[in-house]
Amino acid sequence: MEAIVAGEGMILRQKTSECCRCCCCQPPIHWIVTPYDPNWAVDKPYPTIASISEVGTTWCGRCCSFNAPGHRQTKYEVRAGTYDEEAPNGAPVLFSHEKTETCGANIYLGQSDNGQWRMPMCCYLPYLETKDANGAKLGRTQYLCDACLFVPKFSVHDKNDNEVYRLRPDTCFFGCCVRCRCTCNTKDGKCCRVPFLVRDPKTLEQKGGQVTDLWAGVASECCTHRGTYQIQYPPQCDNSMRATLQGSALLVDLVIFEQDQD
Repeated sequence: MEAIVAGEGMILRQKTSECCRCCCCQPPIHWIVTPYDPNWAVDKPYPTIASISEVGTTWCGRCCSFNAPGHRQTKYEVRAGTYDEEAPNGAPVLFSHEKTETCGANIYLGQSDNGQWRMPMCCYLPYLETKDANGAKLGRTQYLCDACLFVPKFSVHDKNDNEVYRLRPDTCFFGCCVRCRCTCNTKDGKCCRVPFLVRDPKTLEQKGGQVTDLWAGVASECCTHRGTYQIQYPPQCDNSMRATLQGSALLVDLVIFEQDQD
């Protein structure tokens, strides 16, 4: 595990194409891990240091992902090396991220000319628990619901269930809305992207790390819908919490960005 979470962070790149995804056509979603690069670019070659395969998810659960984002039971297994679809269980599991069935972050109610109608949920919310190869708990990421319903936020806990970090974007209008960013530096994949910043859970001050949904290129964004996430570790972050932050990025995708592609 140490080799995978070493350095300043990591990049998660989705390997599964979702070109034909719609309700029951949704496949299990697999990922690869590449080294951290603050100036990440689509056209740069990066070595694969680990693969993440989604297992333990049911056809019915995947069908409901649009109606209730983050609802399904799932498990992500992290292995060293390149993921092989023909032999996905070849390398031993180093650690994993898993959850049981929960409520979704919200529920789809209907559609109008102005867009979707969704009702937020406030209990039994999505989470991912990170465990080592022996099944011992390393940490947990929990989706949160409070009075500011339009601002997604996550609580990151250690193995003793102490809240260590709060993951949340910058806000405006007294904390009620997500603050937009209009930076246009396409070289690092962050043009108009909104990072989820790692914060102190009590003061909400930034601690230096972040999880950012990067621009993955025209083909990935418009055709195959393959997401890319940059994870930057905060200072003094141990290996257990680094592995947990990888789970945080997967939960951000599961709850927020995955259902936006349907």
